[in-house]
Amino acid sequence: MKHREINGVDFYSYFKLGAEEVQKNKENLNAINVFPVKDGDTGTNLAITMTSIVKEATVSEDFYIVINSMSNAAFENARGNSGIIFASFINGFSEACGQLKSLNLEQFSSGATLAVEAAYSAVSTPVEGTMLTVIREWANYIATYHDKHHGFGDLFEAAYEKAKQTLEETPDMLEVLRKNKVVDSGAKGFVMFLSGFGKLFASRNPQQEIWTQTVSMDLSENPVPTDGLVQLVDSDESHTHDLNFRYCTEVLLHNSVSEKASIHALIASLGDSMIITGNQQMVKIHIHTNHPDLVTQKLIENRYKINKSKVDDMLLQTEVERAPKSKIAILTDSIADLSDAQRIDEHVHMLSLPLIADESIYLDKRTVTMANIQSILDTSHTYPSSSQPDVKQVKMKFEWLLDHYEHIVAISVASALSGTYMSYQRAISELGDQGKRITLIDSKLNSGAQGLIVYQAVKMANFGASLESIVQAINASIPKTSIYVSLDTFKYAVKSGRVPNQIGNFLIKLGAKPIMTLTKEGKGAAFGLAFSRKSIDRKIYNKVKKILDLEGIEQYAIVHANNPNLAQQYCKVFESLIGFAPTIVTEISAVTTIHAGTGAVAIALIRR
Repeated sequence: MKHREINGVDFYSYFKLGAEEVQKNKENLNAINVFPVKDGDTGTNLAITMTSIVKEATVSEDFYIVINSMSNAAFENARGNSGIIFASFINGFSEACGQLKSLNLEQFSSGATLAVEAAYSAVSTPVEGTMLTVIREWANYIATYHDKHHGFGDLFEAAYEKAKQTLEETPDMLEVLRKNKVVDSGAKGFVMFLSGFGKLFASRNPQQEIWTQTVSMDLSENPVPTDGLVQLVDSDESHTHDLNFRYCTEVLLHNSVSEKASIHALIASLGDSMIITGNQQMVKIHIHTNHPDLVTQKLIENRYKINKSKVDDMLLQTEVERAPKSKIAILTDSIADLSDAQRIDEHVHMLSLPLIADESIYLDKRTVTMANIQSILDTSHTYPSSSQPDVKQVKMKFEWLLDHYEHIVAISVASALSGTYMSYQRAISELGDQGKRITLIDSKLNSGAQGLIVYQAVKMANFGASLESIVQAINASIPKTSIYVSLDTFKYAVKSGRVPNQIGNFLIKLGAKPIMTLTKEGKGAAFGLAFSRKSIDRKIYNKVKKILDLEGIEQYAIVHANNPNLAQQYCKVFESLIGFAPTIVTEISAVTTIHAGTGAVAIALIRR
């Protein structure tokens, strides 16, 4: 086909077909994802990145309108190493061709060349044998041979074949691929994208293209099959290198990419797999780190404003990929207090709630923790507030879990306290038929009380209990679960709006210290007042003793806001009273802390 010029509508149409090809085959990409870590989400991340670009791009006959809108959408929505590299690639095209109404073969070639440079420059330590290599060889072919083809159809088809050939060679470039007998997942995703991108011109039929092939030979003695599109072999030797850093952390800043060097110097020591890319309006940061909160803290201290963040627990993802403990996923939000070890050991999945302070957005228990919440409380010009999670993020979480489990039980913080329950509902609705595999429960609880319910659910799931029995048990336990919180002051409850100013300020002047609890509907309520911490603790002790004598206690939790000494005293006292140790001992979430204040300690319990 002698199609020698393309406009914005053409490019958008080709791009959409490419994104659809990746979306259809994302599970195959997830299955062979071994580099840089085997967390099984490259296909999902690429599909989300590309489909978001399609949804948010402005469609116009003018190419520059389309490509510039795609660049912004790419940075807003890019996920994972491959997704952010792809976003850098699209931005390179935008910078090279962002003033053109249409593209001829030579202009497309120039754009592809500069796009490769942008993709490579975004990665702090480029690795060959990955998506970068395939993109480069594809672009090199276009730059070398574009004037020898009759039109875009011939050029796209020939360049696609070159990309496939390079994909086949990736195991020879990267030892972890060779060891696991796979091609690179991100590179394969780009080849899938190219297959769809050139679909309108192709003599082959992309619909019938075989993207999976199991390999059982020893690659040290045999070449990769000619199509190179191989499937991971499930064997004891199919492991990746050690996971040096636990959290895949992504941050979007509303700053210019010209500040890339300064940002790199700030956070480079905190992890690896760093990618910093962007345009004149925004910067996207990707880093694998053990301390997402320190990454955020360093950025905030240097006056960067965080517009959006994403943190994935690669350790938990890898554990689920290798050996899920159950067919039923238990998901909760970060308000539920469990120890980190319990979340990992039992495979509890967590959705971090946003915390907003001075125009920056933090993620609870990820980028804002007990390590930096006091600093935020002390330095914020306006008192921090919490927000319900973005529906898009909830939906992405559900989609990942649905790819790995048969069912999901989502246990939400009390709907009377937060709009989180509503976000869950909207995400389930948008999932359509897939949403039928999700059971949503309003815990009518928070903090350690919610944590006890979640722990009960995950223990049952991992023991092999049915969905129906888990839901029935949780619904039966919720009315029997209570929490009693010892606050050091009313100050934070007033600042956060949980207690009216006039009443709260009067009680602060009196030096009153409250005991907070939850009503049956899940609303916050004052259980009692005292004028010393000892008096508060004695009242809570007497309440728990009364419950123990009249009803019995099945299990309990001790949680605190940066007050480990008092929490340990609670553990000692209540273990002596109740006769067994608490199920949960941990810090509360940062979002709860802005309402309770540092120093708070609580006991949550389930009545027998």
